[in-house]
Amino acid sequence: MLIECSRCRAVFSVQDGIAAEGTRFSVQCGRCQAVFDAVAEGEKAGGEPGPEAEPESPAAGPPAAPLVPVVVEPVTPIAPERLAPTTDAEPLGTVQRALAGMIVEPERATRARWLLLLGILAAASAVGIVLHQRERARELGEKMRVGREELLRDDNESLQDATKLFTEAARAMPGRAPLEAERAFALLLQASAQRDLAARLPAAERGEPERAAARLLQQGAAAARQAFADDKEDPAALRAMGLAESISGSGDQAALHAEQAERAAPGDPWALYAKAAAASARHAHERAVQALSVAREAEPRLLRADVDLAAISLDRGDPAGARELLESVLRRNPKHERARRMLSLVSR
Repeated sequence: MLIECSRCRAVFSVQDGIAAEGTRFSVQCGRCQAVFDAVAEGEKAGGEPGPEAEPESPAAGPPAAPLVPVVVEPVTPIAPERLAPTTDAEPLGTVQRALAGMIVEPERATRARWLLLLGILAAASAVGIVLHQRERARELGEKMRVGREELLRDDNESLQDATKLFTEAARAMPGRAPLEAERAFALLLQASAQRDLAARLPAAERGEPERAAARLLQQGAAAARQAFADDKEDPAALRAMGLAESISGSGDQAALHAEQAERAAPGDPWALYAKAAAASARHAHERAVQALSVAREAEPRLLRADVDLAAISLDRGDPAGARELLESVLRRNPKHERARRMLSLVSR
C-alpha cells in the first residue's frame, strides 16, 4: 500500500493489512515530520483487488480490461513514526540534527577558545604593564641613586652628570616634585660654586664663572619654582627653593624654606646645607658654620660642606684652616676644581 505525504509529497510504502479496510489511521512523514490521516484499503482473497463498478449497460462499450494487480513485496509492519520515504534523501530532522552537531557545537567551541585566548592576552598584557612599570621605576630609582652619589663628589663633571640623570628622570615622569627638585638642586649647587669662585678670582678672570653662575641660577631657580608649584610640602622642593633664594640674596625667605625642609625631612644633610646657605646669605656666619658641621656629621662624604667651611675660613682670615680643609677634599676627590683653585689662591 502506497501513501503520499500531504505536505511534501513524499511517497511511502506500507504493508497491506496494517489496518482494517476503510479505517483511518495517523501517519507521520519521516521527511518533514508532518502528521496526516490515511485510509486503509482491502484485498480479495488470493490477493486480487475488489471489482470495479459495473458499467450502466453492457452495450456502452467493450468490457474493461481486468486490472493487473500490483505486486507488493511483503514487508514487516512499520510504526507510523518510523515510516521512511522511498526517495534517497535523508529525513529533514536528521539533517538538522547533523548540522547542529557539525556547525552549532563548533561555533560554541570556537567562541570559547576565543574568549580563553582574549583572557590570556588580557592577563599577559596586564602582567606586561606591571613589569614595565616596575622596570621603569627601578631604572628611575637607580638614576636618582647615582645622581645623589654624584652630588656628594661635588666636582664640575659629577655635578653635570647628576643634573643629566635628574633631568632624564624628571622628563620620564613629569609633574613629580622630588625629581624636578633634585634637578634644580644640582643646577643650583653649580651656580653657587661658580659665583663663589668668581668672587675670589682676579677681575680679569671673573667673566666666565660669572656668566656660568647667572645661567645656572636662572635654570635652577626655574626648576625649583616648578617643583614647589607641584608640591609645596615636598622636602626636596623646599630645600631647592631655599638654596635658590640664598644665591639670589633673599636670605629671610631662604631661611624659612630651609627650616621647613628640615622639619619635613629631619637629618637630611642637604636640608642642613640649605640652612647653612641661608645663614650665609644673611651674614650669620656662626650659624652657617654650625649647620655645615651638622651636615658633615650626617653625611661625611658631603664634600660641599668642607669646601664652604674652607671659604668661610678664608673670609675670616684663617688660611691655615682653609688649606687643611681643601687638602682633605682633594685627597678624597682629586678632580674637585673649586677646591684646587681655592687652594692655589691660599698659597699665593
